[in-house]
Amino acid sequence: MVHETCEFSAVHAHESANIVRVTIPAEVAFNLDKMNKVTAGILGRLGCTACHSGYDIRFIVERDFVVNSKLEIGYV
Repeated sequence: MVHETCEFSAVHAHESANIVRVTIPAEVAFNLDKMNKVTAGILGRLGCTACHSGYDIRFIVERDFVVNSKLEIGYV
């Protein structure tokens, strides 16, 4: 039983090590041309602009905002 737990943990540790989170604003998320540019840029930083083998890239639409005293809305 303990051995199975260790194997399970090792598998998930390996998976989580390859997760890449990219937070993007909605105006980028819903624009194919912009998403292609972002994806190419991220792939370049990962070492290969042509593929993402071995990486689990998760695009997260920004949902955390901050408002200043002038009522200007920005991102956290």
